[in-house]
Amino acid sequence: MTPDDPLAEQVADARHRVPDPPSLDEVVEAAGRQRLAAFYLYSALCAGLIGPDDLAVRQWPDELAEPMQRLNLTRLAPRTGRGLDAQLTPAAQEMWRSRDRQAKFSQLLADLINQGALGPLCGDADQVRPARADGGHELNLEVMQGQRAVGTCAAKDHWELVAQHLAGLPLHGQPAETASKPGSKPTVARQLREAGMAHAVSVGVALAVSVHPLGAAAGLGTRLVRSRIQAGQDQANALSALGEEVRALHAQAERELADAESGNR
Repeated sequence: MTPDDPLAEQVADARHRVPDPPSLDEVVEAAGRQRLAAFYLYSALCAGLIGPDDLAVRQWPDELAEPMQRLNLTRLAPRTGRGLDAQLTPAAQEMWRSRDRQAKFSQLLADLINQGALGPLCGDADQVRPARADGGHELNLEVMQGQRAVGTCAAKDHWELVAQHLAGLPLHGQPAETASKPGSKPTVARQLREAGMAHAVSVGVALAVSVHPLGAAAGLGTRLVRSRIQAGQDQANALSALGEEVRALHAQAERELADAESGNR
């Protein structure tokens, strides 16, 4: 038996078990959707649509269930806190378990909007800031023009935008393709053009931003998976090239050593 025989047997066994395996594109699409489903659940948790004990589909409110069904994400969503954590950074894991997660979500939302990450602000507004509603429980965003508040909107109504944005980020830092200022017109236009799905945020919701990410759903997560695959391929190619250089240096050193030994005879 040659060393390659065990591997050949495993390949044959895999083909027998899965005679029609999915293509790489299908695997990437599924991984992107799974990531998006996790961030939809995470954002809904932090915004206050559901609580930590409401991860089961039957406990979802319509505000979460409807878009999850529309995007075919329901079956991909994590069913447990551990499953959700598997898709999140340690900081995100800590945030959704925090008692003041809604206040943190409101501040995160304000920061994203003020950075331009979710698109330009409505009208002549130049920034937003978190604020408590009159009752003291609901968290709003005040839309500011200079030092004057010109409007308010509910922070939790932006949960879908935050979910889509976070699903498109790598684990550390910004993806290279969004290196330009987030929210700039070229960046937003590119996201809308490249994303794989077109959908709109629920009708009748007042938002602080005037550009909805109409295609940012599964496309962002899918492109992120592709970028990770490409990064792995680039690293493999770099290591292969380095190996070739090392082998060439080794061969050169052997020749020089042989020449030196011949000269000493």
